[in-house]
Amino acid sequence: MAKPGDFSHLPLSMILYGKPKLWGGGAKDPRTLENKKNRVKHGGYIKRKAAQLSKFWKEQQEERVKEQLPEIRTGIPILLEIDPNNDVSFLKGLGFEVVSELENGYVIVSNGDMNFATLNMKTDEFINEVSDRCNTPARIYAFHKDEARFEKMFGKNLLGIWNTVNENENYEVDVSISCSGHIFELKKKPIKPDDVSEEEFEKSRKFQSWRQKYFEAYDLWDELKSNREQQFGEFIAHYKGEFISSYIDGESTFLEFCDSFSVRVNISGKCLRDLVYNFSPIFAIEYVGDLCIGQSTETVIEELNPDIIIIPPDEDAPIVVVIDSGIQEGHKYIEQAVLSDDSKCYVRGTTLVSDGVSNGGHGTRVAGAILYPFEIPKKGTYQLPCFIRNARVLDENNEYAVQSSIFPPLFIKAIVNEFAKKADKKTKIFNHSIAERYSCEIKHMSPWAAEIDVQSYENDVLFIQAAGNIYMDTIKDFYNEKIPYPKYLFEERSRIANPAQSMQALTVGSITYSSYETEDTVSISGENEPSAFSRSGSGIWNSIKPDVVEYGGTWAKNKEGDDVRLTTPPEVCPDLIRVSPEGAASSRDAIGTSFSTPKVAYIAAEIQKIFPNSPALLYRALITQSAQWPVNINENFVNAQDIIRHIGYGLPDVTRATKNDEYRVTLVTEECLYLTEEQSHIFKVPIPEELYSVGEDFDIRIEITLSYAAMPRSTRRTIGRYLSTWLDWRSSKIGEDIDSFAKRILVTGSAVDDDGSFDWVIGEQSNYGQAKDFSRSHSTLQKDWTIIKSNQLRDGFCVAVRGHKGWNANVPAKYSLVVSLEAVNQDIKIYELVRNLVEVEIDNVEQEIEVEERIQE
Repeated sequence: MAKPGDFSHLPLSMILYGKPKLWGGGAKDPRTLENKKNRVKHGGYIKRKAAQLSKFWKEQQEERVKEQLPEIRTGIPILLEIDPNNDVSFLKGLGFEVVSELENGYVIVSNGDMNFATLNMKTDEFINEVSDRCNTPARIYAFHKDEARFEKMFGKNLLGIWNTVNENENYEVDVSISCSGHIFELKKKPIKPDDVSEEEFEKSRKFQSWRQKYFEAYDLWDELKSNREQQFGEFIAHYKGEFISSYIDGESTFLEFCDSFSVRVNISGKCLRDLVYNFSPIFAIEYVGDLCIGQSTETVIEELNPDIIIIPPDEDAPIVVVIDSGIQEGHKYIEQAVLSDDSKCYVRGTTLVSDGVSNGGHGTRVAGAILYPFEIPKKGTYQLPCFIRNARVLDENNEYAVQSSIFPPLFIKAIVNEFAKKADKKTKIFNHSIAERYSCEIKHMSPWAAEIDVQSYENDVLFIQAAGNIYMDTIKDFYNEKIPYPKYLFEERSRIANPAQSMQALTVGSITYSSYETEDTVSISGENEPSAFSRSGSGIWNSIKPDVVEYGGTWAKNKEGDDVRLTTPPEVCPDLIRVSPEGAASSRDAIGTSFSTPKVAYIAAEIQKIFPNSPALLYRALITQSAQWPVNINENFVNAQDIIRHIGYGLPDVTRATKNDEYRVTLVTEECLYLTEEQSHIFKVPIPEELYSVGEDFDIRIEITLSYAAMPRSTRRTIGRYLSTWLDWRSSKIGEDIDSFAKRILVTGSAVDDDGSFDWVIGEQSNYGQAKDFSRSHSTLQKDWTIIKSNQLRDGFCVAVRGHKGWNANVPAKYSLVVSLEAVNQDIKIYELVRNLVEVEIDNVEQEIEVEERIQE
């Protein structure tokens, strides 16, 4: 508990838990109703399509045997359009395996029966109206051609070259293959009665039956996965293709998820065409693109004062892993922070961990930005804030492309296994200033981003991820196309880059520190505006990305002339450590989200010092809670949705993230909390009478951040089906007391309406709040804020966190919650008032526990 004058964060008390009353469901699609009215016509269409497909695929199989091509044992690939209001599980009863669920009712399926016996039987029953249960064919609207399936399955890079694929050339592609079979969701574990012990319950027939079915489902997934890995391997081997791995030389390495696997292969165009036409479990395939990291330009070296004294971090300081191009570990300004014995190289063919990127390095600059987040000191004494572990994954000869020997999600997995599970000094914070050159896909979560999500959930780690940079030539193209800044930030080409769409990573964009102008040159972006190169949101499934921003520089351009020239004078670049000869040097000669990202990693490390045993989810929540929009983001970004799209929740602040002041108080859940579907937790923020008394009208800023993680499943679309359990939060309304709030959450339900709601900036749904394009529920990092009059509060302001149905009710979501109150005009000192009330509540709880223990004795 904080002491008077300490201003540390206070504990947030849970007061109730229970089953929330949720509202859901949608209206019947009129096309389904129409199909029921016209049974003969619609049933005839389905049977005709099935017959055409059956004939075609039987002929195809005969041709494959003649040409001695690999046998297809995975079924017929089909793109269906179905009722978008229905769960896809009904397709199992029609004989289909769901490979991938897409937007607007599109589903990629596979059918292993070339005669479509089950579908034809169910369709006959539908036509003849045998029973009320034979209406499922009405929910199938259309069978689409292969070309339409390819559009849903391909990434943009592969779509761009598909018509020119040469059968005799080789292509490097990432392939994702579904292994979910007919298992759509796993049965929920039965609830233990209160009067039965845990031991007795686990011996009960009900529990044993559930346990057997649960593990049988996983066994079926594993068996199917193994079979399809073997079939895929045989398919690739027939064409003499090559599997690409990152750290296991000579092995065919698959990246496995619960219901799918992904792999990077080098294959001929002939193999590629055969795969996409015939290997039905494929749900995503993409031509491998280059990476884009921060750009270094002019070399403006500044020799530092050789008399500066650098002190190593405290012995128990946090450790940040830098996943990058290596580090110049002997650099005077870095060496005392680097745990060189732990350094590891993941680039095939070398064991060197040094930073060989030209023009001053990349990983060295990133490490330096973590250790010196504000400026490079010129004199005096400086203590390094944390330790650094060096994980080298980039080849020194290519600043923008990873070696073909690396499949990025595999090195993510290997690095977390190496450093997050160490018996001595585990790492929770991973800085990842690497992203692809082009905008991310928003159809499916990429294997790279999905692996970050898996590792974040399973190992309590936080990835600080660069949003990616708009490449210099692309910016020039925008200007040549008469799309100037900031308009080009709204273009699809400017969307965040893979893997920045990861739901669990804290994605960081860049803003400009200061404006710059001379007679001939002007900075493209002004002070506190999104940097000219910083990629924008939204993320996948309209999630809020980037999450936060930091200062990473900008481009300057010529004022006159048709030929656009981009430069980086020192005035627009951040001050960074660089690879140097003996004797340290810094420079202002590099820009990029690569260098804004490590400044946020520094804040995460500072939070870890205060909460070393708390989950990394709390670090992510507190960073976001500290972020605010710059007040002078100017007239180019006037709408809330525009600002969110480019800078997310804003610029974080290390002081606000780690402490409070007299006018601001923050309450946190220090331990990891868990929720599954149909569960909710209700928290109370005690409000002092000095705030809510009649006549008091202080302006109070309320900020709430929910940070959660759940187990992902890559073959499904939308956050609710991608995650095992998804969460959201609801707060008290104007003048609502604790009892009324609890009744609304647990008994009557909380359908969205404006009656008594605070004016939240983002809101519960995309048509509420000030940012109409966004909903906070579409992200696993859910922050919102509002400014209210203090007399609109009651003695206990409440927040409920609710669990919703995902794909596995037995795998809970983990979460942290943070709530802050702040006197906007600094006209009432609220910290001590709230602290006193929190202490009283804690004392009351402790007394209740003591009484309960005495009674039990």
